[in-house]
Amino acid sequence: MTYYRVSALAYGLARMWRGWAVLVPVVLANALLQAVLVWPDATPMIDTSAIVLAALSGLVLLIAYTLVAATALHVAEGHVGWSLAVATVRRHAARFTVWALALGLVTWVGLALFTVPGLIVVGGTPFVLLAVLDGQANPLAANFRTIGRRFWRWLVTAIVTTLVLVVGSLLSGFFTFFTRASLAAFVVWLVGGLIIAWFTTAWALVYRNAAVSPDVLEGRGSAT
Repeated sequence: MTYYRVSALAYGLARMWRGWAVLVPVVLANALLQAVLVWPDATPMIDTSAIVLAALSGLVLLIAYTLVAATALHVAEGHVGWSLAVATVRRHAARFTVWALALGLVTWVGLALFTVPGLIVVGGTPFVLLAVLDGQANPLAANFRTIGRRFWRWLVTAIVTTLVLVVGSLLSGFFTFFTRASLAAFVVWLVGGLIIAWFTTAWALVYRNAAVSPDVLEGRGSAT
């Protein structure tokens, strides 16, 4: 089975469409709901309603990403439909939620204190949530084991991912500043959702490759 050759990112872009039946509706639904949750335009005032809307936004994003990751985990094997994605989520939903919230909190603290620690967390744990959905007893160990087996592949892909996240964050902030909040949220989450699905698929291919053939280094070209 071929997971990738020259580039995991290139294969990820191609393979993600094996799960289009799940990914497209999920990304679109998340973008629409995120837009609805900031309608009318958000204000800087923090009150009970703002907290509730923020919590709902986070819940929608968590559900959407869980389905995206579950789909990405299986696209190397063939086309993925709703039955497989939902079954994967059901088996590991509780653990996935705990790990996702923990990683999100650590990342947020890292970004709030100083940007670099947050980016290190993001770049250093790309396989953790995939390992949770894969049923690994110790997702952190599985994450670092995968990094060790595919170090250069991980390093270059992590650098590219980080650059895209930084540039995307700057562009989305600029776009949001000049656009109505609801429209900005829809566009940002639509484009960003597809990019996240692409990168998650690429990481899933690397994870699957390392798990199936840990002693065989694939690819003689680019490490991405």
